[in-house]
Amino acid sequence: MSEWLQHTLSEQPWRNQRQLVTTMTLVVVVGIIIAALYLIQTTVTTTTVRTLNDMNERRARLERDNERLRAEIAELQSLPRVMTKAAEMGFREAQTEEIQYIYVQGYRYNRPLFTPTPTPAPTSTGAVYDETLSGWLRKQWDNFEKQFETWRNER
Repeated sequence: MSEWLQHTLSEQPWRNQRQLVTTMTLVVVVGIIIAALYLIQTTVTTTTVRTLNDMNERRARLERDNERLRAEIAELQSLPRVMTKAAEMGFREAQTEEIQYIYVQGYRYNRPLFTPTPTPAPTSTGAVYDETLSGWLRKQWDNFEKQFETWRNER
């Protein structure tokens, strides 16, 4: 071996220090990347939880508003309120002699309820598909053999 090659390959003290610094730098960079990924995941999770909480609060508020509106509608549609409003508008209960009935020729008040008649189940008119892959392959192979036999016999 030549002397310059031996000199190049020999252990140099600065080479070990350089490898140590490079390894430490790599470990620090990987640690920073892992910490950054963890911070990003934590931030996304926190933001998502906050958004869900806001949506839940909004839903609860809307449900309370809906219930309040239902109660208000029920109060406005109550019979005493409707009767009072009708009296204010000039309406009153009809007396027996004021009621007029209209008779319609052929109309039956107590007619029977219609019951649906069950329709018969359709009979199968088409062939049932029950072919398997192996059966299909067998048919294809048989067709191929027939074609080959026909070709061989024609020669």
